[in-house]
Amino acid sequence: WAQPAEHQKRLAMSTDRLVELFLQAARGDDDSGQMHEPDQVGIDRAIAHMEMLMTSEEAAQVVAPASTFTLLGMALEEKPRLGRGAVASYKKALQLLGGNDWERCVLLQQLGAASLRVGLCEEALGWLKECSELCRRAAGHPRDVKLFQGSFSTQQTRLEFASMVEKFLAQTCMKLGDSVAAQAHASEARQLQQQLSGDAVERTSADAGAAARNESDPYKQLWAETPSEEVRLKQYRFVDEGPTVLVMLDLNEHLPIGDDASAAVTSLRQFRVTCQEKAVEIQLRLRSPDANGRVMHFILRLDPLSREIIPEDTVPRLRGKETKRRLEVKLFKREKDQKWFGDLVAELPKPEKNEKHRKVAAPKGSLLNPLSPEEIAKLPKPGTTSSDNRPSSFAPEGRQRSLSERPENECLAESKEVRRNSPTWVEQVRHERLDGHVVLSIQLKESLSDVTMDDLNLAVDDVSRAMSLTFEKCPGDVLQLALPEEKVGNLEARWRKKLKTLELRFPLL
Repeated sequence: WAQPAEHQKRLAMSTDRLVELFLQAARGDDDSGQMHEPDQVGIDRAIAHMEMLMTSEEAAQVVAPASTFTLLGMALEEKPRLGRGAVASYKKALQLLGGNDWERCVLLQQLGAASLRVGLCEEALGWLKECSELCRRAAGHPRDVKLFQGSFSTQQTRLEFASMVEKFLAQTCMKLGDSVAAQAHASEARQLQQQLSGDAVERTSADAGAAARNESDPYKQLWAETPSEEVRLKQYRFVDEGPTVLVMLDLNEHLPIGDDASAAVTSLRQFRVTCQEKAVEIQLRLRSPDANGRVMHFILRLDPLSREIIPEDTVPRLRGKETKRRLEVKLFKREKDQKWFGDLVAELPKPEKNEKHRKVAAPKGSLLNPLSPEEIAKLPKPGTTSSDNRPSSFAPEGRQRSLSERPENECLAESKEVRRNSPTWVEQVRHERLDGHVVLSIQLKESLSDVTMDDLNLAVDDVSRAMSLTFEKCPGDVLQLALPEEKVGNLEARWRKKLKTLELRFPLL
């Protein structure tokens, strides 16, 4: 979970002080000054001491005790051998928490994950199950709620949060030896991920699931047939409604078959509406009104949208009379306060002019385009101290060093930040040579929240000398990397949580 930028410095100072007070209370009468992992008695003593401080009249007026205990738990999780203290802090926060459903969901998820990390799998299972059930009942999205008096924020939607909880449940069941339950939770996580960009008609129609299993269902048969004609639609209307945008497709007006369009559409299930963060696709199947009854397929694609939407909240509706129907698709803005002006679809970059209309410059070094004196000086000359034939700027004493001759801690020449061809979830990629290793550092975007090493998948192909890194939240966006050219040993991977950076270290042989 991320903290707003204006709070980060203040929170860093306050959390350090909270951890210091916790450890002082946990040590009790121990004046040896040595750092030991606190036992359960020391943890209980520290929690009671912290509760006395936080629930005082002056402290409670500044910040809610539940928020402070949550902050303490997150700080303790980052310290070595204090995981059980974090679990106790989260439990106390849960006791003091008010009635905000999403705050309770977030706290239960934190408590379940912390319990899992310290080996309390049975407890973790209970907390995560309670979190999953509450998540189904909670309204809206966690990203739209002010969490713990604004100390924390997240960009996750409800389905994204629920999918993450199901993954934690799958890990917990696997550690408890229940592989059947682990597979069920993993399957549920995949289904939730599919709903993020799945068909909004199937998701919102109450009878869609039962009808889809009925082989004689006429709409299922309609989608199973091969259309005789496919038509791309270009006309539509939209209205900005504040937090939402309403896209309207008037069948008689926007379909090229006139008034027969409304007569041929009898159900919302003749439509398929799939959404991504910056794209909407509307598909329609109907039988033509002529005697042949041909299946016609219409597609309206809005890509890329001028701003982002929340795909899982999309609501399609079939409105109007039987003789004049329209499809209304309500899109929910990711940034609700932004006004959508102009076109709904962002303008694509203009293609470059035809190459044949460009003025072709004369070849360099010709009579029309002679070389400058500086360029002539850089032409190859016979070497004076060796048999190498190379440009005069490459004097033997000033030649470039090979990778094997570079200092141990010097960055490689290709250690520039890779931005142009990187996936959207990658901030930068750096190549370095450090302490006898070739290090590839992949830093993720700062806006991503709650990322762990389990969300990243690395595949290595020794034949092509290449690696591919994928991120679970962006499965189609792959980062391609090349293996080091030097002779190296086995790969070691490390995850830098605070920096959101994956380090791939190859020891030099």
